Amino acid sequence: MTMDGRATSRGVTKTSSLLSRFAASTAALALVVAGLAALFTVLINSKLVNEAMERTVSGYSISLARQILASDDPEFWRSIALDHQVALWVQTTELERAFDAYGEPTTEGAVRGRVHGYVQIDVPASMLQTMPSDPSTPTGASPPSDEQVIFSWNLRHFARLHDPLVYGHLLLLIPVIGATYMFQRSLLRPLQGLRQGVESVARGDFGVQVPVVRMDEIGQVGTAFNQMTRQVEEMMADRERLLADVSHELRSPLARMKVALELLPTGEKRQSIQNDVREMESLISVLLEREWLRARTDRLVTEPVDLVAVVRRVVETFDVAPGVTFSAAMEPLVAHVDADLVRLLAQNLVDNAIKFSLPDSRPVDVRLETTRDAIRLLVSDDGPGIAAEDREEIFKPFVKLDPARGHRSGYGLGLNLCWRIVEAHGGSIEMQGNMSRGDRTRGNLALVELPRSRKS
Repeated sequence: MTMDGRATSRGVTKTSSLLSRFAASTAALALVVAGLAALFTVLINSKLVNEAMERTVSGYSISLARQILASDDPEFWRSIALDHQVALWVQTTELERAFDAYGEPTTEGAVRGRVHGYVQIDVPASMLQTMPSDPSTPTGASPPSDEQVIFSWNLRHFARLHDPLVYGHLLLLIPVIGATYMFQRSLLRPLQGLRQGVESVARGDFGVQVPVVRMDEIGQVGTAFNQMTRQVEEMMADRERLLADVSHELRSPLARMKVALELLPTGEKRQSIQNDVREMESLISVLLEREWLRARTDRLVTEPVDLVAVVRRVVETFDVAPGVTFSAAMEPLVAHVDADLVRLLAQNLVDNAIKFSLPDSRPVDVRLETTRDAIRLLVSDDGPGIAAEDREEIFKPFVKLDPARGHRSGYGLGLNLCWRIVEAHGGSIEMQGNMSRGDRTRGNLALVELPRSRKS
């Protein structure tokens, strides 16, 4: 059983939070959009698209060639090369000119020599003579048959014409995806406070109240949760007050019963009544001790304490079978704790180990070890042992295990008091099987970790 209230039993499935799943889905959506953009870019540069663009520019080249051959002005030819970003070579009966895609003069070989990523369209004048005239071409005689125009189109340039569209859509999608994620996060943010509140209740803090920022469905759940914790806290306080009051009130009649018992003649009947009275008095003492502990932990007073000295004094008070051994990794081991509560913690753990020891049990072993940030108290016994499925239950109040395994005595409050003390100090406590024993079906190991300085 861990002090942070997390479930460790079998059958509990660990899942990610809604916020993490929303973040993952948003990231997946962004990856899908980026993948589609990459796929679109690949398709634009694929052979199939290039062939389609080649068919398109072929018809366009014929229209441009008709305009070029209808004019004898090289500057007009140059303007067409520059406007359409196409390298061209023009041959007429009187002139021969070549321009690159930037309108700069070049050579026929340079225009014809472009291969990779380019498509060349050769438009001879004879092709224009067999085709209907373009309405945009000035009327007149058909061009002589020895004239021609060669175009060298850069297909990559056509592909890049789509880049602004692709990148523009991406730039628009980024803020849309980001805004969607932030909106989802703002909707689910109250669930974080509600989860922390539930975890606090699981740790036994019934006074927790979660913030309610808006009265939607989540806000209504938060309001109902706050009402529930207030009612549960009142019920728990009433129960604790009732136990304390009844315990106080029972002391007076018990005292009168003890006085009356002294007047009875000695015998078996008197002895039986005395045993019952002692048992009632012991239970009342435990309940009052529990009430004192609850009040003490609410205003915990810590100071530097040598745990070796505290635990050694506790061990020395036990001189009953099977005995107690004590060892420490080093002396002193100083931690900021409440000395009285730590003394009660060690006393309950050792008393519990002795109480459930068997006639042939070896001595109870008490050890103090140290880590970088904490001090560990280990109490191991050679008793009947506790089943793995019961090792969390024993820290709950008024829980008593199977009498067939020797768990007959006590009121089920000792280990709960230990749990409360450790929790108040911000530490952890758990019960394990005692693997140091030869017979693994016997023995328990109580493992306590107390921080050297109290957690805030």
